Amino acid sequence: LSDDIDVVRFIVDDSQIGAWALEGLPNDDLSLQNAIMTTRAERWPIMIDPQSQANHWIKMRDGPNELAAITLGDKRFRMTLEDCMRDGRPLLIEDIEEELDPVLEPVLNKMVIRTGKWLKINLPDKEGCEYDEKFRLYFTTKMPNPHYTPELSAQSTIIDFTVTMQGLEDQLLAMVVNRER
Repeated sequence: LSDDIDVVRFIVDDSQIGAWALEGLPNDDLSLQNAIMTTRAERWPIMIDPQSQANHWIKMRDGPNELAAITLGDKRFRMTLEDCMRDGRPLLIEDIEEELDPVLEPVLNKMVIRTGKWLKINLPDKEGCEYDEKFRLYFTTKMPNPHYTPELSAQSTIIDFTVTMQGLEDQLLAMVVNRER
């Protein structure tokens, strides 16, 4: 038993923290803990992000991997979802509200079916959509205090990226130190 254990440093090393910083993630402990949950959780993350820090970080992080960013109301939503799942590209669904489109239900539950060497997922009105294991899905909301249903909470990892006072102090201190250097 160690009294001085640092959970962040225990799970990730300094090079990973540095890479996240280069991708635009603030360097405070809360942001680092949120990044660990975002990258290591089994369920897809819903990021509560009123200051758009998580949104910016995900775009910088997965931009080189051909990240597709879309909203649920976009007319190309369904086509983009199917393309990203088929090609193994990351998908960021921005500005979600408290309820999601029912078409996402099998995706959230990762109801992937293996047929031979292919992976497929059955969407509500289309069976056998191709699925690549490299596919990643992120959700962000600007709502400061959303109330998600228990079902949605069980299907996803809800992560609060709202900046705390300590986090803001850490971010400002890091900006001053970088400016001085």
